[in-house]
Amino acid sequence: MSADLSDTIIALATPPGRSAIAVLRLSGPDCLGFLSARARGQGWKDRPRESFLTRLMDAQGQEIDQALVTYFPSPHSYTGQDVVEISVHGSTWVCRTLLQSALDFGLRLAQPGEFTQRAFLLGKMDLLQAEGVRDLIDSETGFQARVARQQLDGELSRRLAPFKDELVSVISHMETALEFVEDEVAPEGRERLTGRLAGGVGFLADLEESFQVGRLVRDGITIALVGRPNVGKSSIFNALMRADRAIVTEVPGTTRDALRERLNLHGIPVQMVDTAGIRESADEVERLGVERTLREVAEADVAVFVVDGAEAFSDEDSRSWGAVRGLKPLLVVNKRDKGVMIEVPSEVEGACSGRIEVSALKDEGLEELRERLWSLAGGEGASSLEGALLTSVRQQQCVKECRQALMAGLEGYRRGLSEEFALYDLRRALEALGRLTGEVTLDEVLNEIFSNFCIGK
Repeated sequence: MSADLSDTIIALATPPGRSAIAVLRLSGPDCLGFLSARARGQGWKDRPRESFLTRLMDAQGQEIDQALVTYFPSPHSYTGQDVVEISVHGSTWVCRTLLQSALDFGLRLAQPGEFTQRAFLLGKMDLLQAEGVRDLIDSETGFQARVARQQLDGELSRRLAPFKDELVSVISHMETALEFVEDEVAPEGRERLTGRLAGGVGFLADLEESFQVGRLVRDGITIALVGRPNVGKSSIFNALMRADRAIVTEVPGTTRDALRERLNLHGIPVQMVDTAGIRESADEVERLGVERTLREVAEADVAVFVVDGAEAFSDEDSRSWGAVRGLKPLLVVNKRDKGVMIEVPSEVEGACSGRIEVSALKDEGLEELRERLWSLAGGEGASSLEGALLTSVRQQQCVKECRQALMAGLEGYRRGLSEEFALYDLRRALEALGRLTGEVTLDEVLNEIFSNFCIGK
């Protein structure tokens, strides 16, 4: 991705296609030059952040569309540069023609994430906040949006700031002692210095651990419904979705392939998978469906083992159990409306994470099932750690490297090693912290982060 801030970039900031309105965003030094050449009137120069109705023209003076134009002067804009937002009618022809007019003028099409990258490079936000922008755009649930919003607002950066300031202060003290040998730190002074950073190890460990929940909040989990044919997996699937997504019949083997749907469990995004019933069959299509089921189970984060509460535990149930054995699945006994609940073999029930009796037909026990799935999805942990979550592998690795380097530096310093040995590790810790927030950056890291943004942001 180009980091040339002298270019003026333009992109469609709303989804492509027919719509009531479309918004195009510009950023760079030639924003006003483009407006002067292509728009009627100049009122936006004297009254920034106010929308002005104008007419946009192409290079030949032909009118493209009537538009609302808003000018955000540098440095008080999203990117820190001059920014212009143009609202036009959402015609694909209008948008295409306006973009071409901008290119003819010398503007350049923005790459994915380039507006936010410019905001980062010009100090409008740090890298954690920039990732919060991406997570907010990608959010599907209110809980995801809240976590992303807090990161965008700098919550995580603020929590890191006191530790970073303490680390910088200790490094500075050690460097002074190293520079002036006569000021060598006494043993009691060493203990005091290491004590100032001792709490940082636990703080970083807790932050690193939060990734286990942050990953679930951001990416969600996959839950697979598994069992022999005709135990009611598809009925439970439909009940959880509150919609008829899967075909339900009395004919065993109706579900031939895995069916996937997204489910919002109190803010945790879950991909529910209704799998084909596991049994031996001469039907080639059904056999392939069973093979697909086994793959889905292997890739799922949580397995739900469904049995028919009105029928004895059979060999086919045992075969299905073999697919989830060792995964500590949730046992769901369906058809409790029939009044007879079978005894599941103790070795099976004992290896499950719990048992819930439901009736998909009568919508009984489904709320309890949703709550249990929410808990298995990490909902309780997510609620307790909201606002201080690491949500990407990059963030986790930076915190892990910082913690390990900090521990090595403190241990060596406590053992009486010279300041130069401790300083090597503490500087590594500070560098890892800098990479986390973006103060120390590598081009390939930035390209990987911002290339995952949508165009226009």
